[in-house]
Amino acid sequence: MGKITRTNLFGSLKLSKKFLLMYIFGIILPLIITDAFLLKSIYDAELRNQYFYRENAIDSYSNYFENLLKNDAAMASAFDLNKTLNSFINKLYESPYDYYYHYSTTIDNSFFTTLADYNRDRIVIYSDNRTMLNGNYFHPLSEAEKEVWFRKYSESGVNEAFYAYYDYEPVMKSFDQKRFIYVRRMTNTRTAVDKIVTIEHKNWRIVEDLSEIRVDCAMVVCCDDYIIYSNKYPNIDYQTLLDKASKEPYMTVKEYPMYGNSLTFYAFTEDLTVSNVISNNIPIIVLIIIVTFIIPILLMKVLERSITERITILGKAFGEGDNEIFQPIKEIKGTDEISALMHNYNRIVGINNELTNTIYKDKLREQESDLARKNAELLALQSQINPHFLFNALESIRMHSILKGENETAEMVQRLAVMQRQNVEWHDDAVTIEEEEGFIDAYLQLQSYRFGERISFNIDIDEECKKVLIPKLTLVTFVENACVHGIESKSAQGWIFVRVNKKEDKLIIEVEDTGDGMDEKEAEALQERMNNVTIDVIRKAKHVGILNACLRIKMMFRDQAKFAIDSEKGIGMSVIITIPAELITMSE
Repeated sequence: MGKITRTNLFGSLKLSKKFLLMYIFGIILPLIITDAFLLKSIYDAELRNQYFYRENAIDSYSNYFENLLKNDAAMASAFDLNKTLNSFINKLYESPYDYYYHYSTTIDNSFFTTLADYNRDRIVIYSDNRTMLNGNYFHPLSEAEKEVWFRKYSESGVNEAFYAYYDYEPVMKSFDQKRFIYVRRMTNTRTAVDKIVTIEHKNWRIVEDLSEIRVDCAMVVCCDDYIIYSNKYPNIDYQTLLDKASKEPYMTVKEYPMYGNSLTFYAFTEDLTVSNVISNNIPIIVLIIIVTFIIPILLMKVLERSITERITILGKAFGEGDNEIFQPIKEIKGTDEISALMHNYNRIVGINNELTNTIYKDKLREQESDLARKNAELLALQSQINPHFLFNALESIRMHSILKGENETAEMVQRLAVMQRQNVEWHDDAVTIEEEEGFIDAYLQLQSYRFGERISFNIDIDEECKKVLIPKLTLVTFVENACVHGIESKSAQGWIFVRVNKKEDKLIIEVEDTGDGMDEKEAEALQERMNNVTIDVIRKAKHVGILNACLRIKMMFRDQAKFAIDSEKGIGMSVIITIPAELITMSE
């Protein structure tokens, strides 16, 4: 038995069964599998997001308290370092009047009152100087000994600290019972007077500041067993908080030691359910659903190959028809509709190839006939040039002989012989630019005998261009036109310039004269005829020299050569021939 391949297995199935398999394995099963992964991935992503929310909220709250206490510490340090303030507190006063006098002159007019009122709720300095009066910013140390914070501060043994607590019987009945206080001992000056500076903040002001911090979770801030702030649980007590923290799975707790005490931050996020997870992650869900289409596509590709592989083979077979000979498919697999189509293709190929052989032979004979006709037309074009040049050359010799009667005729005949030799040798129409340069030089030397000092010329051909092949006697035709139609009609001295060079990816040939030139309309008309010349146009034209040369150049360079005329009446004219560099051929 032969080996069963994937193509043979699926190739035996009808298309309807193939599409059924594609639907089951490409859509239904992938959706069931991806739904399970979808819920799991979304749930994990939400857990990570909630953890980030809690961490971010704790960092924001801790930064607030750190900045608050840092400012308190800086202000208390400024009080401690102020010599004037310390001298005022350390001084023993003789009477209340003496104290009031120094208070007015030292405190009221100093920076102390400004700092004390700057964004702080209450600043008090406690001292054991019994000669100071009780009130405003200064109180006896015995008064502080009754406060809860003082007992904790004395027991801690630290130099500075902060405390938060609920004072049911505060010393000042008008002050808020919820207390948040920073304490620092003033030790900069050594004296018998013991001094402590305190900075208190109203709890409602702290609550107001924290409420402006945007967080995405429930927050509780504690100092020891005292709850300073809660944004979602306004009436929660410390024990209830501990119970909630022990049971809540979505919670983060962090303790931050600072300034002799510590703050504990509790962050809670909501319980995860399918509905709130989906509502919070709609963009992610949409993205995952889009991605899950990859699996169905891959599964359907396996089934699709049973169709596409053979369709591809069939398509390539049809593509080979570009060569006019169709090739039959050698191996046909399967027994479905596509296999039947491939068998029918082979039958059609057999019939088509028989017809193609007959048509191809007829077409080949037709092409040979066209080639012979074009060669004949080319020879006709070449033959038109010979009398044209011969006439002008003989005319120059005749005019010179009549006018001068000198023996220079021998030289003129010698140069004419050079040109005539090229006219009659038409076995090869292509010559190098270097050879064409010899024709041009011979022709211009002959014209020098005719025109004398009225004509001067310069031939400038780049070395790399001299071996380029061009049609014979084409450039000299443009030179001859410049002499006859440019220099001959001008009484003053004239110049003829021939330039050949390469610029970027083009060969540039330019024939310029300083003769009479032609007006803009005449130049445009001539340029149009040069670029669109055909054999039929030449047959109908009276003057064929320039058009003949243009047609032969266009034929040699696959109709890609372009002609341009730059002319100004009374100044001169320039003919510019542009040929793509990739079409030129170099002589060996």
